[in-house]
Amino acid sequence: MSWGTELWDQFDNLEKHTQWGIDILEKYIKFVKERTEIELSYAKQLRNLAKKYQPKKNSKEEEEYRYTACKAFLSTLNEMNDYAGQHEVISENMTSNITVELARYVQELKQERKSVTKVCFFFLRDGPGVMGIS
Repeated sequence: MSWGTELWDQFDNLEKHTQWGIDILEKYIKFVKERTEIELSYAKQLRNLAKKYQPKKNSKEEEEYRYTACKAFLSTLNEMNDYAGQHEVISENMTSNITVELARYVQELKQERKSVTKVCFFFLRDGPGVMGIS
């Protein structure tokens, strides 16, 4: 008996294991997509909050913002707007660097798994005869 023939009975386990790996990757992709949506939503909410409290142009309120306490509040609003931008960047980077790349990788894995499975089925069906093993 050669080395390869004693592993033939493990094909089902190997097939389940490789499918499990693909399923985990797809689950992770879904998780990252949901997180990017949350990051974008959070960024939008931060921007809206900052915009809501910004002083209106050419108003009496704008004159009051020259005082230290008001300048501090305005700085906080500007900083919050910057945070929103950072969350947008996080979302964009997660989409382009993780989601897109992993989706491409999963497609490659599925294709490779499909071709290997075909070869394995061939050898399971005809292997001993083709290889000259009785």
